[in-house]
Amino acid sequence: SIFVPVVVTLALSTFTIWFSCGVLGFYPSTWAVTDAFSFSLLFGISVLVIACPCALGLATPTAVMVGTGVAANNGILIKGGDALE
Repeated sequence: SIFVPVVVTLALSTFTIWFSCGVLGFYPSTWAVTDAFSFSLLFGISVLVIACPCALGLATPTAVMVGTGVAANNGILIKGGDALE
């Protein structure tokens, strides 16, 4: 419950820091082939792509388990995870 929000927060802070550095001109213009927004978005998405496969690999089975448990409490029996997909 902590890993995914931390990764998303790190990605947003990476985007924010690189964007503000680009707007304020703290890095050379030769680094960015596009505007500061696209350049910053590239770094933010890179953080998500590198960190989130592990986070999604942990979160998906947990969500399926919780969904199956909630359904069982409401009287709905689900045979497997394929039905939820």
